[in-house]
Amino acid sequence: MRLTVYTDYTLRVLIYLALKHREGGVATIDEMARAYGISRNHLMKIVHELGQHGFIETVRGRAGGARLARAPSQISIGDVVRMAEKDFSVVQCHERGAVHDCAILATCNLKRGLQRAVEAFMRELDRMTLADAVGSTAAAAQLLGMELAPARGASPVRAARKTIPIVGQPAAHAATRPRPASRSASRSRNR
Repeated sequence: MRLTVYTDYTLRVLIYLALKHREGGVATIDEMARAYGISRNHLMKIVHELGQHGFIETVRGRAGGARLARAPSQISIGDVVRMAEKDFSVVQCHERGAVHDCAILATCNLKRGLQRAVEAFMRELDRMTLADAVGSTAAAAQLLGMELAPARGASPVRAARKTIPIVGQPAAHAATRPRPASRSASRSRNR
């Protein structure tokens, strides 16, 4: 089963707003579109639907934008996916109202097994909250180029998009990535 791009973008919007939630901040559609490199028009539709379903609130005015309507720990990923996905049919025989041309439909257990698999998939997503979806708020904010409010007593730090840690390397070497050898250099070594 593959989730739609719409669901992907919906989850991205909520993750962005979850990062802003701690400080009570709002985010604009333009800000999220720039951070993710996504069309503003797609996000407008998503923000509207999220608001209709009570996941987010919109704030009008000069300092307006969108924010979560409740804490990230109270938003089920399963609920979000059910809102965003319009069709959970894995195969044609699962589609409601569809004409089925399968000769063995009445005796097929495969459709029941696939339905149980979808239900298990959704049960797992129901166990996961928006808070669970963001592993490290600091790292996620850094990758999105966000400036988060500091914890009490700390000084504000602007996240730099260029410093991405490489797995297995100490943070001091995060911005230094080994460069691949040029083709001519690798050819001369192989001769």
